[in-house]
Amino acid sequence: MGTEEEKFEIIENGKAGKLQIIGVAAAIGILAGIFLVPVGENFPVPARNTLGVLLAVIVLLVTEALPLGIVCLMSAAFLYFFRCTDSVQGAFSGYTNPTLFFVLASYGISSALTKVSVTRRFLLALMRRFGQNTRRLMFAIMLVTCLLSSVISNVAAAAVFIPMILEFLDAYDSPEERHRTARAYMISLPVASMIGGMMTPAGSALNVLAVSLLEKNTGQTIPFVHWMLFGIPLACAALPFAWAVCVRIFQPAPLSEEKIQAYIRRETRRMPEKMSRKEKYVLTVLLAMMVLWILSSWVPFLQIAAVTLLGLSLFFLPGKLRIMSWRDYTKSISFEAFVLMGSMISIGNCISSSGLSDWMSGILFPSSFPASPVLGIGFLCILIFLMLIPIPVAPALISMLAAPVIGFAARIGLPPALAVAALGLCANNCYLLPLDTVPLMTFTTGSYKMFDMPKATVWIQLLIVALASLWLPAMGKLLGYF
Repeated sequence: MGTEEEKFEIIENGKAGKLQIIGVAAAIGILAGIFLVPVGENFPVPARNTLGVLLAVIVLLVTEALPLGIVCLMSAAFLYFFRCTDSVQGAFSGYTNPTLFFVLASYGISSALTKVSVTRRFLLALMRRFGQNTRRLMFAIMLVTCLLSSVISNVAAAAVFIPMILEFLDAYDSPEERHRTARAYMISLPVASMIGGMMTPAGSALNVLAVSLLEKNTGQTIPFVHWMLFGIPLACAALPFAWAVCVRIFQPAPLSEEKIQAYIRRETRRMPEKMSRKEKYVLTVLLAMMVLWILSSWVPFLQIAAVTLLGLSLFFLPGKLRIMSWRDYTKSISFEAFVLMGSMISIGNCISSSGLSDWMSGILFPSSFPASPVLGIGFLCILIFLMLIPIPVAPALISMLAAPVIGFAARIGLPPALAVAALGLCANNCYLLPLDTVPLMTFTTGSYKMFDMPKATVWIQLLIVALASLWLPAMGKLLGYF
């Protein structure tokens, strides 16, 4: 007959199978139905077909009807065969974007950090300072995750701490208290990771993608330091607020200081007392990369992706300073993330070149709008968060909205760089529901239910809307964007 877990798995697989069939049928229906949609001067055939391909790809991704990598590779073929672009090179144009190589390098940097004890050592230092109770301990974990996520991918930053949290939860004797604390920690972890991703362009591939689309559509850019001035204050305000909201709503169970200190002592014994040569080397390389990233604001020659690839190569030097092997590196790479980013950039390029961006701008954005930077940024932030609900794939949303957002900004007198910054910053905070990759990592641990997350995250997103509406225009004026 099988266990209850096996029966549940069979039922869930059956539900997933039905959803996948519906997804394939819906995608086929969309691709076939686009030929029935009339075209016009403002909505030419390439724009119509690009819209159909975009919707079909989103349906396939959300329903998981086919493996993610296959959907992404297939999208390039769709762009070509449906004549969304004039050439096969245009259909694969996203795969030549430097953003993809930044993604590849970021996985290597994350792997290098896991090879040494830098992150664990930093966490334990904060735990000794804040570890008097579970609420302060949760803030320490959120703070370290946020800071780590400012220089490596959100996924990797969250992944580092999941096993640590699960091990710490074993200190609870009561299943109810363990579950309550797990829910608080596992919801706050991806939130902190995604908040940290706002802080620098290197904190998330989404930031690099947004800037690259701005450059392609306008020739303008957002220097590294400017993005930091936009994102760091928002993150500094959002993180303690997120912690306070999660603590108040989910109320992690108290644990005696004796047990917390026992955990700290156990973790301390697992690593060398002093920093090893390799730990110091990894920190030195990361600091050097950060310095070059910042200098890129004044020296365009120091392109972010190129600097990151060069820094990655330093972890493979022969001898005592070798941090990892090529096999270690290739195991750390997410091929799905690579092809997802490549396909979304390709679709974004077609949205711009086909004329679809102009049509979408007229549909999504009002024809008349107050010429107020605060109201304009606020409207954009609300729209982005609302669209993340049906389209919880942040790269797809950025690729779809970049050109229309730029057009809307031009109409209301808002600098395009500020509009694209709002797009990237909000897309980083895709956690209203645990559907994005980062919150899915903790959701699959079974620590909380689907609709537990919005009890806290909706308030965090509203705070980001308010903060971004006020901060981006103010900093934009100081930096000379107006």
